[in-house]
Amino acid sequence: MIVVSTIELAPETRIGFVAMRVADLEKMATWYQEVAQLAVLKRESDQIFLGTRTNQQVLVILRQIAKGDTTQATGLDHFAIVLPNPGALGAAHKHINQVATVVNRFKNGYSKGFEVVDPEGNGIEFIIDEAIEQFHEADSYNWQDEDTKTIKAEELERHVDKDYSGVPSGSSVGHVQFRIRDLAATEQYLVSGLGFQIKPAAAKDQIFLAAGDYHHHIGITLRVDAKLPVATPTSLGLDYVNFVVPSAGGLDAIIANLNEQGISDYQYDEAHHYLMIAGPNQLTLWFTVA
Repeated sequence: MIVVSTIELAPETRIGFVAMRVADLEKMATWYQEVAQLAVLKRESDQIFLGTRTNQQVLVILRQIAKGDTTQATGLDHFAIVLPNPGALGAAHKHINQVATVVNRFKNGYSKGFEVVDPEGNGIEFIIDEAIEQFHEADSYNWQDEDTKTIKAEELERHVDKDYSGVPSGSSVGHVQFRIRDLAATEQYLVSGLGFQIKPAAAKDQIFLAAGDYHHHIGITLRVDAKLPVATPTSLGLDYVNFVVPSAGGLDAIIANLNEQGISDYQYDEAHHYLMIAGPNQLTLWFTVA
């Protein structure tokens, strides 16, 4: 099935942060501080905001829920923290490899990085997009090369210049990858409803979607088990992903298109300019204005 978008998200659209529902708030917060080296920026009774200390950029929100359901359901497979340069990537790997288990080290035609898994099973990639430092020469990178190769620790640590003392300023959430059970319906709502654009993917059971030139903001993986249950408000893992659009006009265009497409299952606060929508697999996206 070919899905055609009637709108396009503004190329300046970016991910703000990832919010997760957790069973043990203190254990998870400790892991994100000591292993990932995110700073606690705000603490409430049932949730903790973590990110970069220098510019107070929130990257992860952890929210405690009572009686969380541990059954694997549609939701977050992993998200990627994009570090600003090879030195930061090398320092992050050197530290995390000493205090946690690195499950994957990889590179493809335009990026490299590694992955760890938090105590409740959420994957976190630390990566660099190698075209960022030469953005205006992006044609020198093969953005369609999704042939992922395993690499050794030495390749990641080649440019270590100092100890890893926290996720540095300039880091961001680059992409998220979801577990779903209905590829066609999810593609339809994200592309024709919200305006994401389809990008080349490595496998037939995946779709990569993006805004603008960024390779993929959302990597969608269809699980082999078609009986994967749809997430509920008590499912541990993904709570929502925040996307930031550059203007209120862009958000208004999304609302108008959703209505035109007959998609009405969303919440829109016109006064505060935010939109929350979950789609067929209950993968909640929260759009806000920069």
